[in-house]
Amino acid sequence: MRSTYAVVWREGDAPLARGRLELLPGGLELDGLAGSEHVTLAIGYDELAGVRIGRSSDERLNGHPSLLLDRVDGEPIVLASVALQGVVAELATHLAGCAAA
Repeated sequence: MRSTYAVVWREGDAPLARGRLELLPGGLELDGLAGSEHVTLAIGYDELAGVRIGRSSDERLNGHPSLLLDRVDGEPIVLASVALQGVVAELATHLAGCAAA
């Protein structure tokens, strides 16, 4: 599995951000831009309450299937790949396994 992905994401009602998702040994990191503002978000695997693929229109980002990350504490995160199909499913499988461990 690759460890870095080009993604777009939204945390709760915050503006859409674009950048990279990096899978780390203890969690994941989102790093990029929301408008012209730099944003970074680190989430430990133990902070994930649930991981699922969003397919309904209100769960999509830019019309693409998205990955919904529910956190124990904090706003949910919705993310989608910007480059490769299949990334959402690949990430869902990996993160669901990490959250369950």
